[in-house]
Amino acid sequence: MKKNVQILAAVCVMTACSLGMALSSSAATKGWKQEGENWVYYEKDGSRASSEWKKSGSHWFYLDDDGIMATSSLIESDDDIFYVNSAGTMVTNEWRQVENEDAGDDDEPYSYWYYFQNNGKAYRASSDRTTFRSIRKADGTNRKYAFDDDGRMLYGWVNEDSTRLTGDDAWKEGVYYCGEEDDGAQVAGSWARIHVEDDENEDDTDQDYWFYFNSTGKKVDDETKRINGKRYTFNEYGAAQYEWYQVATKQNATSSGDYQYFNTPEQCWRADGWFHVVPDEDVDQEAYNDDEAYWFYAEKDGDLVKSQMKTINGKKYAFNEKGEMLEGLYKIEFEEKSSTKIASCTEIETEEELPDEFDTCEVFYFGNSPVGAAEMGNTTLEVDGEEYSYSFQDSGSKKGAGYNGIHKNSIYIKGRKLKADKEDKLKVVEYNDKEYLVNSSGTIAKNKKNVKDADENYYCTDKEGVVTYQGTEKFEKEK
Repeated sequence: MKKNVQILAAVCVMTACSLGMALSSSAATKGWKQEGENWVYYEKDGSRASSEWKKSGSHWFYLDDDGIMATSSLIESDDDIFYVNSAGTMVTNEWRQVENEDAGDDDEPYSYWYYFQNNGKAYRASSDRTTFRSIRKADGTNRKYAFDDDGRMLYGWVNEDSTRLTGDDAWKEGVYYCGEEDDGAQVAGSWARIHVEDDENEDDTDQDYWFYFNSTGKKVDDETKRINGKRYTFNEYGAAQYEWYQVATKQNATSSGDYQYFNTPEQCWRADGWFHVVPDEDVDQEAYNDDEAYWFYAEKDGDLVKSQMKTINGKKYAFNEKGEMLEGLYKIEFEEKSSTKIASCTEIETEEELPDEFDTCEVFYFGNSPVGAAEMGNTTLEVDGEEYSYSFQDSGSKKGAGYNGIHKNSIYIKGRKLKADKEDKLKVVEYNDKEYLVNSSGTIAKNKKNVKDADENYYCTDKEGVVTYQGTEKFEKEK
């Protein structure tokens, strides 16, 4: 922003004229006198005043070491700093931009800004600690500014002892941030997106990072902070973390812990609830390499739900050890005495991976209503090119798990219904060390006598559907 510099040419001209009139009416031996292009001041004894202030009307003027009235320059007087304009008048209640004679050396700017108070004195650092001064802007608002020992306005990154920091690591060491060279206003109680050079970032050495400065203007660093209802984590240098970030464990705050997700570089708030992203390479190397995104779910504290079956908005979902939501047909082993903590999970992709009735796993199908939710009831699924009928429980402690056993006059093995092919009509299946006869719908054929399949084989069953006879000839009861 531009400073409120009130330099009025008319004022300067009037000041010069008043000085001229004052001089013309003074005795030749005392007062102001123009000598060539310079103004000087003579004392009563005829000596020329030097290194001091003299007043003319309501304005003050400074005579330098040679007794010449100074113009457009900084004045050091009695350990204070002043500025006189082009007419030689002491400047008050004004910002002034002054050329820097050391410009170009060690990141030195071409000019510095100063602010001169009502008494003409420039604001300066008043102690070893950075002090901010409230100064009213032209629009009527007040902003805070800091100055060094020489009265120069500080800008950019500033430490706690009134020093402006430069170099690539300024953002790491800085405590306050005071805008660009022509700004200087302290950032306090708000966010600032600042360009830095981060040689530790493997993706890009030039970065724009978000920083948050508290009400005192100090940079928030090395903590997690709630701001406007959202949680943010700041690293040791104060940069708000984004995307995947490894946080310290709750048991040991000094050690690395689990990964949490902090949204895009433009947002940075810690994710809670659902989010769909590519895992970090330390979370899932293969998915990272393939640029494959997964759904994740984070708790309110930012921790990912991992190795767990969780009910969310009335739907059951499962997450692997990486926190990735499962999709498809899965065999799931639960931890002992738990119906939610997952010990292992394996996707069923081939017929060889279909479990039998004695397997300790449960089978779930995480489908599309909505995506990843465990399906209930009956559905047809394809495994390795073959279609199978499945039925999943819709209530109870095993809600979502495939039925295992006889259910509604059909036999299920971990949700998969045993049935005959349509062209075979009937099929003998083994379950619980017994042979049952089922039709192409999977219904158990009970109390049947001499029913035949497509190959002209005959079967007889008891009241449970257990096969009591099979052969190529009809069963005839012995007389």
